[in-house]
Amino acid sequence: MGKIEDHLTNSIMKRFTLFSLVLLLCCPLWAQAQLSKGTWYASGYAGSTLPVAHGLAGLSYSNEFSPEESLFGLSISPEFGYFFSRRLLMGSRISLSLLDKNSIFGGSAIGAAPFLRYYLNPQAKTSHFFVNAQLNLFSSSDFSFTGANAGVGMTHFLAPGIGLDAYLALVEPDFQIRKNTQFGLFTSLNVYLNPELRSTRKTALPNLQRGSLLVGGTMVNARFGITSPRLGTSNISMLNLSPNLLYFVTDRLGVGAALNLSLSGNDNFDASIFGISPQLRYYLTPAKHRMLFLAGAYHYDAFKTTLDSQEFQSSSSSASIALGLNSFFTSNLALELAPNLKYNLDTESMRVGIDLGIQFFLNSPKNRQ
Repeated sequence: MGKIEDHLTNSIMKRFTLFSLVLLLCCPLWAQAQLSKGTWYASGYAGSTLPVAHGLAGLSYSNEFSPEESLFGLSISPEFGYFFSRRLLMGSRISLSLLDKNSIFGGSAIGAAPFLRYYLNPQAKTSHFFVNAQLNLFSSSDFSFTGANAGVGMTHFLAPGIGLDAYLALVEPDFQIRKNTQFGLFTSLNVYLNPELRSTRKTALPNLQRGSLLVGGTMVNARFGITSPRLGTSNISMLNLSPNLLYFVTDRLGVGAALNLSLSGNDNFDASIFGISPQLRYYLTPAKHRMLFLAGAYHYDAFKTTLDSQEFQSSSSSASIALGLNSFFTSNLALELAPNLKYNLDTESMRVGIDLGIQFFLNSPKNRQ
């Protein structure tokens, strides 16, 4: 079983790497310089195998533990910014989490992460380099911490309003824990709406046609411990790879899959998560500013942990369905609101949610304007 999973993981990784290289080589053919004073920035999208976008906000109910241990949760975690000049971006992430109290979980948490970013070449057409610094403040009913990160990065525009950000940074997760410095690589798809794009955000029409791609939820993050707060052991290193790709075989039907590969560990333990989620999405209405869709997915997840030479393995299967609404900012960007249901086929438990996020679309070359 392990060899099959390793072979499948390697095959998917190679295909995703090839797709990424082709994507970056083709992007300069249609992207344009988009940084200017007055541009709005938005982020907060998180990788997920659910067939819907999330990351801005979500309300959920789960009975995973038992009917007596059901859990209600509310999460809000958007990140917004504003360009005070074509070089200077200032903003902050705001996070709020509320969990209904039960014997296992419960409590609340709030956080803020103000950041300052300075672009070095805003006049470029596609790739813009920047320096960035961010302060992370977090407080919950159980603990609180203050951390920070600083580094350099690049924004590469894939389409009007869509920036692929890659950020290399030194990270101090918590100033109270000494010798815990980490080196991180973070990537995400973010929104950049300059004044020209904002002027049509209430009337924008999608250009979804056969050959278009949905890439929302695609991200790669990694952290490598430089020092360790514990004597005699290295710090924990982590890698998370979560590509998500749907190809539109007709003007309304998208077919694809999401992958979740997570690796973490140090000298004492190793942990891995492998998940794959084939997905379908069908738009119930023709192309207009707001479009209804129906989406579904099957999820397979495998977990493996090695601790003190002892190995633990498990797996689970589930299915999810969603009925959602897209409101388009541009032909490539949409705000997505989607009630959804995920049912675990092994434990017969479920998660019901209403999720809000941003969805990203790349039109096929022949359909680009």
